[in-house]
Amino acid sequence: MNKLQIKQLGFPFLLCSSLLISACDNSKNSMAENDKIQPEDKVMQELITEPVKAFEKTPDDQHDIALLTDFDQRFTQMSDDMEDELSKMQEAGSLSDEFAYYRKRDNVQSALNMLKELDLKTAQGRYIQGLIAEYWQIQAKLYDEKKETKAVDLKKSEDQVKGLGEFLHAQEQLEHWQSQYPEMAQPESTKSAS
Repeated sequence: MNKLQIKQLGFPFLLCSSLLISACDNSKNSMAENDKIQPEDKVMQELITEPVKAFEKTPDDQHDIALLTDFDQRFTQMSDDMEDELSKMQEAGSLSDEFAYYRKRDNVQSALNMLKELDLKTAQGRYIQGLIAEYWQIQAKLYDEKKETKAVDLKKSEDQVKGLGEFLHAQEQLEHWQSQYPEMAQPESTKSAS
């Protein structure tokens, strides 16, 4: 009688054990799949921005908005000109990896220098300046690391987006700030030109 009970209990035990083992094995597989997805997840995490921060209005708001907007327009134009120059050189076959590296590195340094020169008077202006500077400092560090390892190519998506969330947050913060002063809005023709 005992042997019959053991046999009856043995089959469910064996079935449950095999299910548990296969479940553990599947969790290892899903962990391996998660490891493969991880770089994309890191990219997406970098792109998540903080909510817009509230600041008190000050008499110097429009001054700082104008300086930050001017910085953005000048730097964007300078970057576009650099990219055009590099594209033309590549098409002509005269672009070396080393020249492209140094030209892009100079562009990053120009961003940092231009930001330092801004005479911002408000907490919100300095907050935005700090977020943008943090992004460019990360990019400068990445360029310096690539130079040391002699790896000129900075095309890894994880590298390109490091700190980008802060940069995007700074842009959102500036747009929100600008929206509080509709009288400063640029005409549509000026916006489409930039």
